[in-house]
Amino acid sequence: MVNLNALANFVETLDCNPEYEDDEFAFTFDDARVYCERHKSHFRLEIGSAIFELPRC
Repeated sequence: MVNLNALANFVETLDCNPEYEDDEFAFTFDDARVYCERHKSHFRLEIGSAIFELPRC
């Protein structure tokens, strides 16, 4: 299972990391594949069948 607190901390860095410039991308975190969509006010993360929305700073 993915450590959600660590994932939330990592997501905070996505807006300033040039590797993640697209509005839709995937990355591996804690051995899990994460699909991410960048929205105006939040990130939508899919990990398997679970969906999480985290606010953008």
